[in-house]
Amino acid sequence: MKRAVKLSIIFLLLVFTGRNLYAEEPPGQVAVSPAMFELNIGSKPVNESIRLKNLKKKPVTLKVEVYNWTLDEQNKLKILPPDPQSLDQWMVINPVSFTIEPGNEQVIRFSIRPRAMPNPGEHRAVIYFTEQIPPTKAGGVEILFKLGVGVYGYADKVQQAAVLNSLTLDKATGTLKADIQNNGNIHTRIKGEYAIWKKGAFPGFKSMGNYFNWPRDKKKPEWFIASGSMNNTPVLAGNRRTIITRIPVPEDNTAYVVTVTGTIDGTKIEKIIQ
Repeated sequence: MKRAVKLSIIFLLLVFTGRNLYAEEPPGQVAVSPAMFELNIGSKPVNESIRLKNLKKKPVTLKVEVYNWTLDEQNKLKILPPDPQSLDQWMVINPVSFTIEPGNEQVIRFSIRPRAMPNPGEHRAVIYFTEQIPPTKAGGVEILFKLGVGVYGYADKVQQAAVLNSLTLDKATGTLKADIQNNGNIHTRIKGEYAIWKKGAFPGFKSMGNYFNWPRDKKKPEWFIASGSMNNTPVLAGNRRTIITRIPVPEDNTAYVVTVTGTIDGTKIEKIIQ
């Protein structure tokens, strides 16, 4: 008698951007809100909750785990062993396993209860929600997902001291490269937008906001090629990283410039890159 085999594929979906994933088609068809936490921590407990909604047409069973983490030199998440000052060691989560029926929601509550006085600066954890393999009824491929929600805890005294060493355009690869040095004790990130203009047509930084909010049903001016958000991958304390943003550069021979506006640790960014 042959046994039916089901192959499971896990998609890892990390959410550290601060955007809620109550979208029309969220990752894994399970919406999460909020998508990231930035919390002030000290000697007293801090209580929060996460809401998940099942947009699938079948029940979904999830397992909850929490880990300490960092980012490697390729800006990819790396799980670290716990230590006495890691946030995961101070977190209590309930429930840790549950099933959500189609269209329903589940609230997960967690509490941060430091066992020692937190050192000044940032303490991190990632909460993983991993879809569990359903009972095998037939052969085939089962697509599963693993969703990670970042939790940042800040203990006094917080220091923000990021430096944007350079912001360059690589036209060959269609990328903006931000070289960032973080001399603070919490993570930093670029918060901003880019825009692509025909050369000689940039209207000025004061007018950029009008183009970012251009109505979808209204034709864009021909000199306004494209716009979007800068990659806001965090640069952790004490690190220097290059954060890459891919942009839709013109495929023809159109001469263009790229403008970037935003902030990093409260410092204003306004750059024209050719």
